[in-house]
Amino acid sequence: MKTLAFLLISVCLAKAGPTTQRGAGEELPPPPPPGDLLQSAVNLHLPFPDGMLQREVIPEMSVVEQREVLEPPFLIHGEPQARASLLLPRGRRPSSCSDSPSCHRLNDFPPGRPTASNIANICLEGRTKPSYGPWNLPQTGFSHLSRQGEAINNLEAGLAQCCQRPQEEKVRCALGEWKDALEEFCLNEFSVKTKHYRCCKQQGVARDRCFANDAPNPNYDTEVTDVEAPPACSSSECRFSAQVAAQKLKLPALSFPPGKPTATNMANICKLHKFRPLYPQGTLPQTGYGWFQRQARAINRLEGEFKKCCRKEDAGCTHKAWEKVLAQFCKQEMSVKTKHHPCCKENDREVRYSCFADRAPYPAYDKEIQTVSLAEVTSAVMDVLCGHVKLFTKQRQIPGLIQNMTETCCDLHGKERTQCAEQEKSSFIATLCTAQKAAWKDTQQCCSREEAADRADCFNVHYLGNVSLASTVQLASPTDSGV
Repeated sequence: MKTLAFLLISVCLAKAGPTTQRGAGEELPPPPPPGDLLQSAVNLHLPFPDGMLQREVIPEMSVVEQREVLEPPFLIHGEPQARASLLLPRGRRPSSCSDSPSCHRLNDFPPGRPTASNIANICLEGRTKPSYGPWNLPQTGFSHLSRQGEAINNLEAGLAQCCQRPQEEKVRCALGEWKDALEEFCLNEFSVKTKHYRCCKQQGVARDRCFANDAPNPNYDTEVTDVEAPPACSSSECRFSAQVAAQKLKLPALSFPPGKPTATNMANICKLHKFRPLYPQGTLPQTGYGWFQRQARAINRLEGEFKKCCRKEDAGCTHKAWEKVLAQFCKQEMSVKTKHHPCCKENDREVRYSCFADRAPYPAYDKEIQTVSLAEVTSAVMDVLCGHVKLFTKQRQIPGLIQNMTETCCDLHGKERTQCAEQEKSSFIATLCTAQKAAWKDTQQCCSREEAADRADCFNVHYLGNVSLASTVQLASPTDSGV
């Protein structure tokens, strides 16, 4: 404090000058010794112009305290470590960024120029597509990375549309999207005063060549990390193996490969078309199961082709569609580095298709056909009946019974549903047995039984024990519980 007072007095004396007079003809006394600085400051403040020390010293001290104490909370909002980056000019990089390549550009910027040689990789199903936003980009001090990320997002959105076009149009479309995305990127670059990406300073062909040369992944190569597909099976093993593999991986069981269309299975292909499942993109695993995605999409494409062929019930059309879809499947299968389907490894065309046909788990396309028993109505049976069902029976009474059970009981749940169904079955048998004999033929003479219980048992054994139908809902098989 003594030293501070001494400095303040010295400043004031220097401003006043060595000949400052106290009054008419009187000079200012010499400075006091250091030991009496504080007292001297008090004694000396009266001869100076009123308020001089207050105007020169006190306001300066007050301003310094406000800058040091009050500013940081407004700047950094309680985060002292963030102060340095927030105080930088917009878009500037902190000095420590020079050692990190990610500070200058994103790992996949600029994107490769679409060409005939890389369009297959660009449109490869399952390609990992980059996506940038606040979740993976810094939000302060790195606006150049945000502009790069926006350009990549815009390009990927355009490429997705181009890949849906015919093969001969894909490259032209993709190249246009590439140029548009980088053109917009450069416009955004020049909208700020920070350093611009060097390629944007060029024009026309030179700019395109610059971006193409800078691309870190010009071929759009991707390393696919894939969960290994279950081993291929013979036709006698395929059904069980597909179920086991699907349950272990918690995936729906695919009927792959699809059976070879013939005149024999043509009826099932067309009549059961609506019962066979499809696999929308949202239901497929997005990472780690490339083999499953490729098989599911092949099934979707084949069902679309079958729908066209079934309008005229053209067996030749379905066979051509089957070969076309499997050829496309093998092309995609062999484009990745993971384990390939064994049939796709066959170079001979006929051998390859024979391989697929031999390994089809349901060559007759009869997976959706099942037999249910109405002798004891369980929750599983009601789940099937309350779904989309097509009956295969010549017994006239069965459709009527199922209609009564479903219309009355499907809105219920649990035990209420099964109890309702059993009651409807008892009522239906009683009504049927009191109807005129011409209404239906009771070949087993069940209605002639005197006791209601005996009549019910007779119906269960002879009429209701094996009802064949097609359904999108499958009853659990005995092997399911053991897996």
